[in-house]
Amino acid sequence: MPVDERADAPQLVLSGEIDVAVADDLRAAGSRVAAGLEPGGRLDIDMGAVSFIDSSGFGALVAVHHAAASRGLPAALVNLTPEVHRLVELSGIGELFLLP
Repeated sequence: MPVDERADAPQLVLSGEIDVAVADDLRAAGSRVAAGLEPGGRLDIDMGAVSFIDSSGFGALVAVHHAAASRGLPAALVNLTPEVHRLVELSGIGELFLLP
C-alpha cells in the first residue's frame, strides 16, 4: 500500500507511485490523520520512498493540505528525493506546504 497512516510524525508515509490508482486513498488517509491531530500540530507527509507522482497525486496532496488547513494546521512534505522535490517545485504545490 503506497499510503501508510501513523499516529506519530510523520503521520503519512508514501511510497512507490502516487497516481490515480491511489489518489482517493491518499485523500481519505490525509483527512483522517488531519482530523486526529491536536491543535498546534503539523501534518507531516514523508515522501522519501516515492518513485513517481502525477497530477492526480498532486491533486490528492492539495486535498490533504486543505484538510490540515481547515483545522488551522500546517502540512509539510518531508524527505523529498531530489527528483520529487523538483516536480514539487515545478508544479507550484510547494508553495502550499512546508518544505523542511
